[in-house]
Amino acid sequence: MTNSLEDFISTSSIEQLRALIDKAENSIEEKKIDEIFAIRDRFFQMAAVVDMTPDQILSFSSRKRRSSGKPKYRNPHDYNQTWTGHGKKPGWMRQELDNGANMEDFRIPE
Repeated sequence: MTNSLEDFISTSSIEQLRALIDKAENSIEEKKIDEIFAIRDRFFQMAAVVDMTPDQILSFSSRKRRSSGKPKYRNPHDYNQTWTGHGKKPGWMRQELDNGANMEDFRIPE
C-alpha cells in the first residue's frame, strides 16, 4: 500500500472504512462482470474457429469408444455369461477355476 492510502486508512472512522469497503466490493463486482463478458466473447470467437458452439466445445470428448470385444469364454451353465478374456475374471470363471476346471474348458470355438 502507498503511504497516502495507509494514512487515509489510519485516520478514517469506522463508518468511512465501511463505506470504502462497500465501494471496493462494488468495484470488484463491476470489474468481474466486465471480465466475464470479455471472456465469453473470446470463447464464442474461439469456438467459431472450429465451427462449434461453446456448448459443443464443453461437451466434446476426443476419447474414442472401444468395444468390449468379442467374447472368448462362455459359462457352460449359463450361456448368457461370457468373458472377452480382458480385465478381471468374472465370478463364475473364478469359481470354476477354484473348483479345478481348466480355463480352456470355457473357450468359445472360433
